[in-house]
Amino acid sequence: MKRILPIVALILTTTSTTFSQGDKFTQDFQPVRAELTKWDPIRGEWLASSLVAMSNNQAIPDRTFPEDLTPVDMLRMVPESNRTIINQLVRDNQRVAADSSSRHNWNNVYSIVNRPSCRTVMARSSGDPHMSSFDGGSYDIQTVGEFVLVKSVSENIEIQTRQQPQTDDFSLNTAVAMNVAGDRVCIYANEKPDNVSNCALRINGAPTYITAGTYFLPHGGIVRYSSNTYVVTWPTGESANVDMKNTSRMNFLNIAVQIYPCAQNDLQGLLGNANGNSSDDFDRNSNRASNQTFPIFGNDQASNSIEKEYLGFLAKDFSRNYRITQATSLFDYGFGQSTLAYTDESFPRIHRTISDLPNDRQVTARRNCENQGVTGNDLYGCIYDNAYLEIPPSPRPVIKDPTNGITMGVLDKPGRNVNPGPSGIKEPFKNDRGEAMGTVQLVKKDPVKLESVKQETSPVKETSPIFKTESNSNNSTQPISKPSNGSSAPIKQSPAIKSTPAVNTTPTIKSTPVKAPGKG
Repeated sequence: MKRILPIVALILTTTSTTFSQGDKFTQDFQPVRAELTKWDPIRGEWLASSLVAMSNNQAIPDRTFPEDLTPVDMLRMVPESNRTIINQLVRDNQRVAADSSSRHNWNNVYSIVNRPSCRTVMARSSGDPHMSSFDGGSYDIQTVGEFVLVKSVSENIEIQTRQQPQTDDFSLNTAVAMNVAGDRVCIYANEKPDNVSNCALRINGAPTYITAGTYFLPHGGIVRYSSNTYVVTWPTGESANVDMKNTSRMNFLNIAVQIYPCAQNDLQGLLGNANGNSSDDFDRNSNRASNQTFPIFGNDQASNSIEKEYLGFLAKDFSRNYRITQATSLFDYGFGQSTLAYTDESFPRIHRTISDLPNDRQVTARRNCENQGVTGNDLYGCIYDNAYLEIPPSPRPVIKDPTNGITMGVLDKPGRNVNPGPSGIKEPFKNDRGEAMGTVQLVKKDPVKLESVKQETSPVKETSPIFKTESNSNNSTQPISKPSNGSSAPIKQSPAIKSTPAVNTTPTIKSTPVKAPGKG
């Protein structure tokens, strides 16, 4: 008994210290909350609670307003004058934070509130697959397996891609798996990890149908779908545009990733490090895939031989640095499968280059690509794919800013903007009593004056279900772990998360962070 008492005392002391540290951060955060609620009592309160939740890697509260925005999207809607005050408050608290817990919270908050002032950059993996890095470097990686495309440990961001063979010498992206701030989002163009063959999307392991519209992730991200394209947005503003394409043999994915270089100082993966210097884009353990260029036209045999040797290095030695393991995989797998089922280090049997093509096919493919607006670093890959695989040219996508064109109305009370229930149809925006709010006052920006107008809101009408999940209707699909035995049997989900009402000073939600188990 005497030996147990000191241990209990130590646990109580540690718990008390943890609570006091959390209370200290909550207390110090109040001026930030006050500045946000001064701007908008309803949206500002939600945003403040979301910032606190995100700083603790917790699920965010349900949206209490009609706009389908992430926390950083909403932060962009805050006037610059308010944001300036908020940024100063965060910097001051970050500088004087006395304990590691508060310092960690303030560092996370600073990283989020600083994003609206940052520029974004885009990288891309497309076609066979051709890589265009964040810093403008480009190269091809014709190989088979599952790889880290982008990873930032400090920002809770990771994107992995699966490359499968179409023939003995061509491979394509056929699946992508993402850690979206603690939620696991996977898109499968061909093979599905379970018996739900007509659904490409998995959220935290659960098949999720989206025929049109948006789906809210528990930790603040959003999945949007339209015309065979998924746009996955992190709560911190990063985006992945996943465009589903097809050849005569198989479906595949073009993946474009947009990030904030100012917030990612530990970025790694096949798309480079986003430090503004393309010459060191692919440094990893002294293996450098430098930004080498080769002639698009001409059949210089010496240059062609060097290019093929370079492609062999990329496919074998360089790509091995970014192959995932079963312990780090974010993918779902069928019964008895693992990442090894999709690994073939002997691929490709032969390397192909543009110089191997007849000149007339090169000229035709180039004309096709340029007519569709493909230029710069994307041109080589477009010519290659169009000439060899007859893949139509695909210009670099533009990821739309969801805040463009939004004029937010004045809300007299909070409502409920949540994922659809069992009907699969998204409900109209409702107030806190569950009553549909048919009209809201909007403030329309006019070149000369501000005037109030009314806008009717109505339910989204669909002829088929938008979403189907097996969970609750708030933040429907909960973060879950993959099965450890590789089974495709139904996965037991974690208990439903109860979101904290926006009026509380801090959310009390606890959720399971994203996991990548070691057994598949």
